[in-house]
Amino acid sequence: MNFKVNFSEPVPKMIDRLKREHAQLLPELSKVEKVCGSDMNQAVKLLRSLKQVILRHAIEEEARVMRVIMEKAKSDSAASIKIMQEHRWVSEFFERRLDKLPKEAPEKAQEEAEKFIRDLRQHFREEEQVVFPLALKTLPV
Repeated sequence: MNFKVNFSEPVPKMIDRLKREHAQLLPELSKVEKVCGSDMNQAVKLLRSLKQVILRHAIEEEARVMRVIMEKAKSDSAASIKIMQEHRWVSEFFERRLDKLPKEAPEKAQEEAEKFIRDLRQHFREEEQVVFPLALKTLPV
C-alpha cells in the first residue's frame, strides 16, 4: 500500500480529522462485533473493508503527529511512542491473521476478532488522551 501524507494540513486541523475518523470507525467496528459470532466470513469482509482506512490513519499519525512530538516534546514522548508502536500489531493482524480467521475454530476466531476490536478501541482512546494532546501542546498558540 502506498499512502501519500499531506504535510501541509495544519496539525490541529489534522488531529480534529483523525478524531472524527476514530468516531466514524467505532460504529463500523460494532458492526463487525455483531456478526463475529454468527458469520466470521462477513466479519472478515467488513474488517477487510476497513483495512486501508485504518492503516492510512496509522501512517498519518506516525508521520505527522509523532514528528511534531519528537521534534518539540521528545522528553515527554515515551507514552506516545509506546502507543504508536501498537500500530505494528494492527498491521500484523491485517496482514497475517485476518484472512486466516474463517479457517480457525469458530470460538477462537470470534475471540481473536473481538479482542482486536477491543484493543483498537482502547488504542483510539489512548491516542486521544495522550498522543493528540501532547502534539497540540507543542504548537505555538
